[in-house]
Amino acid sequence: MSATNTTAAQSPLEMIAADERALLRTGELARELLTRHADLSLQKASLRYGSEIHLTAPTAEDVRAWAARLDADVTERTNDPGYGPFRHTDVVTVIEGIQVHVRHCHMFSEAEAAAWRESEGQS
Repeated sequence: MSATNTTAAQSPLEMIAADERALLRTGELARELLTRHADLSLQKASLRYGSEIHLTAPTAEDVRAWAARLDADVTERTNDPGYGPFRHTDVVTVIEGIQVHVRHCHMFSEAEAAAWRESEGQS
């Protein structure tokens, strides 16, 4: 299905052209953001189908700096899927209809994992 809101009246070629325009605008916004905020740290940037920009920051503090610039809220969650806990720090906002997601994932050291498990009553 097309990333844009298309109707059945559009031909497959028109749908592809609409998707190309949406992806082009997503890329333009990504370049604008990275240029405007060049002083903020990033490790990786990618565009996703469906008008999404994904940015990976080197630290949780960097995610918070991006959140401040984008005037968006930070969320943090810690999970332990069995191979060791990790903390996700994320900010998700929408700019000009395009979702911008800045994230960082911190894998806990053994000492951090033990302290976290103890604080969660899992020791």
